[in-house]
Amino acid sequence: MCQNRGMDFNYFLRERRPRWQRLAELLDRVDSKGLHGLNPREADELFSLYRLTSSDLNLVQTRTANPSLVDYLEGLVARAYADLVVPRKAHFFRAWWMILRNYFPAAVRSQWRAVSLSALTLVAGVIFGFAATWANPRAAAIFLPPEHLQETPRQRVAALEQLERDGNSRISTVSEHSLLTIYLFNNNIRVGALGFALGFTFGIGTVIVLFYNGAMLGSLAALYFMDGVGKFFVAWVGPHGSIELPCTVLGCAAGFMLAARQLRRGDTTMMAQIREIRPKLVDILVGSSSLLVIAGIIEGGFSQINEPTISYWFKIAVAVVLFISLLAYLFIMPAKPRPAAEAIENQVAVAQGPSGAAAREFAAP
Repeated sequence: MCQNRGMDFNYFLRERRPRWQRLAELLDRVDSKGLHGLNPREADELFSLYRLTSSDLNLVQTRTANPSLVDYLEGLVARAYADLVVPRKAHFFRAWWMILRNYFPAAVRSQWRAVSLSALTLVAGVIFGFAATWANPRAAAIFLPPEHLQETPRQRVAALEQLERDGNSRISTVSEHSLLTIYLFNNNIRVGALGFALGFTFGIGTVIVLFYNGAMLGSLAALYFMDGVGKFFVAWVGPHGSIELPCTVLGCAAGFMLAARQLRRGDTTMMAQIREIRPKLVDILVGSSSLLVIAGIIEGGFSQINEPTISYWFKIAVAVVLFISLLAYLFIMPAKPRPAAEAIENQVAVAQGPSGAAAREFAAP
């Protein structure tokens, strides 16, 4: 290395110039096309060259007084630092669209194990709640709040259908619809966010949230089917549930991703592993939260309209179409994963900068 040659300037230039030229070439491409213009190998190369050139700059500043070379390397490092570290102007809607169009479904597919575990836990809760209530209707009091038990399902359905015949739907004004939509959206978000946050309990809290919410749904379904109004129940829950329940599953799947990092820590810290999966966590949470907006709108409006205004079979058909469309979007539609260049930005966030460990290594006597 050059420190063993007494800082032979000509040797130093011959040895290091190719890496500087390559870095400049990659930076030119980033300036014209952005970080997305690099493939995964080039993105890794850019970050590596940035650190190595920063080391070269540190060595030149401490071992030589050549101002031209110092100026050149300072400019090169500054360009790389600006492209990798300094936040660019945010384009909210473009970033949000890229998450919904590509990164969200790609992240869901890559985490199919966590998604499957989350879905199975919810289904187990539904089956348990349904079976327990079917065997003993009094068990419903364990799963459901008192307001759901003040009248029988048949009485409730009859009252709602009478309101429809009288022209007094449950949601009679735009303002009432908006308020109910906001309330339902906040409630849906709360369940998914709680399931995600409780992933830090090694996933135990996430399992409880999923299983209990599934048991509530199963118990309520059992009451309606036992009272002969099961079709109403499916038509009532189906349109918004076809989106809401999968989003709850996805939010809790993110919690299982956190739990997996706690249980499989290896040689790195848990925070380092969380940083590694952070882009996928963000994509899943942003995507599922966005879909919950749609579920809230449907639940606050369409789901509240009953026969004879809208046929229950029509509402059930809408629910089936929505669920199949969601599955096609998440698992069939072509989707590109988040580029490796964006993972480089996460690495840089914890990097030591131009005067880091690599620079000290080259500058050592």
